[in-house]
Amino acid sequence: MRITIPRWVQLVLIPVAIFLALYFGRSASHAVFVFLISAVLALLLNPVVLAMGRIKCPRWLAVPIVYLASLAVVVVVFVFLGPPLLRQFQRLFEAIPGWLDSLNGLLGDLETWLASHNINVNLQINTSDIVKWLQDHGTQSIGTLLTVGWSVVGALVNLFLTIVVSFYMLIDGKRIFRFLCRFSPGEAPVQQDYVRGLQTAFSRFVRGQALLGATIGLACGLAVWILSWDVVGIWPEGGQYALLFGFWAGLTEVIPYIGPFLGAVPPVIAAFFHSPLTALWIIIIFFVIQQLESHILAPNIVGSSVGVHPLVVIFALLAGAQIGGILGMIASLPLLAMVKHTLTFYDFKMSRAPWAGDDGIALIPARSGAPPPRRVKPPGAPDE
Repeated sequence: MRITIPRWVQLVLIPVAIFLALYFGRSASHAVFVFLISAVLALLLNPVVLAMGRIKCPRWLAVPIVYLASLAVVVVVFVFLGPPLLRQFQRLFEAIPGWLDSLNGLLGDLETWLASHNINVNLQINTSDIVKWLQDHGTQSIGTLLTVGWSVVGALVNLFLTIVVSFYMLIDGKRIFRFLCRFSPGEAPVQQDYVRGLQTAFSRFVRGQALLGATIGLACGLAVWILSWDVVGIWPEGGQYALLFGFWAGLTEVIPYIGPFLGAVPPVIAAFFHSPLTALWIIIIFFVIQQLESHILAPNIVGSSVGVHPLVVIFALLAGAQIGGILGMIASLPLLAMVKHTLTFYDFKMSRAPWAGDDGIALIPARSGAPPPRRVKPPGAPDE
């Protein structure tokens, strides 16, 4: 269906609407963020609620069951993955001083080589300076900890509000569906197809990205673990960080374009302190996994994904991070997929009628063979 936007709307209403949206978004950014994240969560759980409705489970009962089941899944994942991830992170943190000593050895060899060429520089890392800095800035460090603690409290409050708002959104899902249909252009069947398409676009994107992230994380973690086998012997210490590096690679996979590079940085740095050749192996393996992801996994799992220009995706990521941090960055992409669905479902066309002419808003059905809408020529308008 084509929507023709009149010239007076292009000149006045569109700029005013953009200005008001930016002003309201800035003034009520916290409320907008909570409602957007709540809508994302409600859209994610709504297919499960609808599936339970098909087995004659009333919506008022299906929604609490879905929330309790989701909470149980989160708790199980946290219980089984949390402790080993913390242990591996602790081992990685404890290994950093040894890596710094190794780096000092390499820098010492580089200093000797430079001195032989009459270049005298000090490249050594003095760990005592780091300790002294922490002692001198102890008060600031405590203030930073308090700030972080307050941020955690704020995040928990936002999480509680998100759950409450999304719960009510799911309970009133049918009413919200009718409300969205009422404000959508077109006839009733077109309105319903458009609103259902919004949820389909969102759900397909989230499921695809989650499956893709889990696949990449499993592949990267398994690769690091295989390198630690005695029969392979490339990175014997890598096995104790396999789960951590795999989890990180899967988590960063949701960030397009730069996510694969971010996922490879920690294992490459850790492998480098074992040997540069090991780091080269990690780079090659992660590169192969990402090539398989780009050419095989992503087209079949995610499909066209968002399907917009990379610059638009990067702008959406930066805007989401500015508004809501990491959570806002993750939520920006499915919202962008819904915007893309709107732009492809409706054929928006800017009117080229004279500025003084009132050509109205034409809704042209996209069905082949459908007669065009009758247009009334304004008095004094030239013949077409």
